[in-house]
Amino acid sequence: MKQKQDYQVTLINKRDFAGQYFAFMSDASTIVIGSLLGTSPVTVFIESSTGIREGGRTGLTAITVAVYFFLAMFFTPLLASIPAWAVGPLLILVGVMMMKSVTEINWEDMREAISAFVTMILMPLTYSVAYGLIGGIGSYVVLHLWDWGEEGLVKLGFLKRKVEEEEEEEEEVGGEFDI
Repeated sequence: MKQKQDYQVTLINKRDFAGQYFAFMSDASTIVIGSLLGTSPVTVFIESSTGIREGGRTGLTAITVAVYFFLAMFFTPLLASIPAWAVGPLLILVGVMMMKSVTEINWEDMREAISAFVTMILMPLTYSVAYGLIGGIGSYVVLHLWDWGEEGLVKLGFLKRKVEEEEEEEEEVGGEFDI
């Protein structure tokens, strides 16, 4: 039992698992297909990994969570009647807990930092998590577009790599200076 828990903790800390490519691709494809059909997002919930972390060893954990999600459908009208001012403090608390992950952002890389900042600032300004994510992902794509294009041109042979150009310049000058 202890070895299984150690493996699960290692699995979660390593953030890798067997078959992750297919898991992520199926998750992404259901989101795209669901949005094309006009439904709300169809996605995997984090409760599955929480169940693993807490020691769930079988699919019974996931089925139990699914039953609770099903029961939550009947309480939706009751939850919708809660006023926004009552939910605000909880959202602030969740935001504070999420700020812990800000330290993992590479603030030295401006492209990554700007994308993260745009995501964080747009969420409260637009009152929408979705708009914040769209802005952050969009800025990430725009900021990295040049690098991706340059990489593609290098692979096609239309451009030389910057390192190769610098080496050629050094050879023309006479190499590096030894002191």
